[in-house]
Amino acid sequence: MRAQRAAFVLSCAAHLLAAGGFLGPSGCTECHPGPYQRQVRSRHALALRPIRESPLAQLLVGRTWRERGDVTLEYQASPGGLGITAHKNQESASAVLEWAFGAGAQGITPVGRLDGRYFEHRFSWYRAPDRPALTFGHPAGPSPDPGSALGVAQSGEVIYRCFQCHATGVNRGPDLSAMIPGVTCERCHGPGRAHAEAARAGKPGRHILNPGRFPAKAQVEICGDCHRLPKPGDASPAPELEDPITVRFQPIGFLASRCFTGSRNFSCLTCHDPHEDARPRNDAFYSSKCLACHSTPARARSTCPRAPKKDCLPCHMQRASPAPHLTFTDHRIRVYPAAR
Repeated sequence: MRAQRAAFVLSCAAHLLAAGGFLGPSGCTECHPGPYQRQVRSRHALALRPIRESPLAQLLVGRTWRERGDVTLEYQASPGGLGITAHKNQESASAVLEWAFGAGAQGITPVGRLDGRYFEHRFSWYRAPDRPALTFGHPAGPSPDPGSALGVAQSGEVIYRCFQCHATGVNRGPDLSAMIPGVTCERCHGPGRAHAEAARAGKPGRHILNPGRFPAKAQVEICGDCHRLPKPGDASPAPELEDPITVRFQPIGFLASRCFTGSRNFSCLTCHDPHEDARPRNDAFYSSKCLACHSTPARARSTCPRAPKKDCLPCHMQRASPAPHLTFTDHRIRVYPAAR
């Protein structure tokens, strides 16, 4: 029954998100000023920006980046974004970078178009080294030609998924005509125009989604629509061992954790307010959530013998770096072998 209910609410979410009638985040302030003010400053809200409105404009314009294999990349301001020209030997290739994906917590990846097709730039700007480096997933080694140095062309379906998870109101194609850059209110709650009109008319109804009222698994699945879920039929008990990069996609490990499988109400929202950034790792709030279960008499044997009532994360949710310049918190909450 719980699985059927989760499937039902997810189908409702998909229906509303496809229904149109987007209001824009500023339309939510009339009734929800608090959540709006928190969300508009969040990394979610900055998940996608026109590249000229992102930090990349200042970081790249007027600069030259040299890649191994005698490839030179030059960036300059352009009416449509940032112009980029790649040179190798006597050949060159040019394009315009239009969008900046990522808020910059870990990095920012430029995306542009060449001959009408979207491509992901070969280099991203990473926060840890504070410099450009190879975009995750791109082929290593020197670029064989200037066109390859620009980046990797993406299929319509792949680039749709990129925009759909980093923005609001994106249709397949991708069709960006109604797009609101960034993950804003209606990306998770559905189009809000009908909801706002009904509220102003004094006739509020079920015109909007409230994921916070969904069952725990459905909440995780809604977050996982972008933050990734296990592939259908693949419920590995230790996904990070089969594929270390899955630590980047927190719902995959979380759904495999004993904390989730042994609870009826443990979800992403237990520890994270979706309207604001995640708290710092050393925030006592996280340990208080652990202790809410693990300090009870029924679970006394689970109480930590090493550092009771202190920071639980260093031992039970360690950090992992599955790729250069990227570090994530492992969400398959557990006692690690070295800590036994």
